Amino acid sequence: MYKKLGILGGMGPLATSRLYSEIIKSSRVKRDQDHIDMVILNASYIPDRTEAILHKGESALPYLLNALKTLENCGCDLIAIPCNTSHYYFDELQNNCKIKILNMIDLTAEILKNLGVTQTYLMATEGTVKTGVYQKYLGKKNIKIISPTDEETKEMMRVIYKIKAGVNPDLSKLEEIARHYDKLNILGCTELSTVKFRNIKYIDSMEILKDKILELFGIKKSI
Repeated sequence: MYKKLGILGGMGPLATSRLYSEIIKSSRVKRDQDHIDMVILNASYIPDRTEAILHKGESALPYLLNALKTLENCGCDLIAIPCNTSHYYFDELQNNCKIKILNMIDLTAEILKNLGVTQTYLMATEGTVKTGVYQKYLGKKNIKIISPTDEETKEMMRVIYKIKAGVNPDLSKLEEIARHYDKLNILGCTELSTVKFRNIKYIDSMEILKDKILELFGIKKSI
């Protein structure tokens, strides 16, 4: 049984806040002391992952490694990273960290496999889409990803960066795009997990991460 969760957050802060809030709300407990002991590092100083990976921006990797070391020093024995794009670095992060890091994308792939899904449409940042990080893990489960076109990716980036800026975005065009493919969509960006989609079918990667955390800490979800 794990004892202390570390959340490497700040990518972005709203998504980090949402994960923490959902963990608390989904925990069936009777008192403060029954909740998961956790350390939340809002590492908002980490450079933009899409810029770093695709557009020759400053690398996020050394900052991520430094943040992991901070969580190690705080006594955490399990780490969650509520940022899909940062999973591009996952192998290197895990290889340089003594603590188990939950792989949100691999967890999502496992759930999709268990649901019998064979094809899905990816809603994510340009960095996540173009690096093929979801294709890497879903491909192992024989699940085909329909990647958004460049124009569709631009609309996703518009919505995602509106959310990062604290603006409530118009989701109608993005929902129209997703409905066109008539598949179970993946919310593959944790910013998208913070808004309410009403007209599409989707599975939420951050929701899956939250459920796994509750399972590993032996806390049942609220009904």
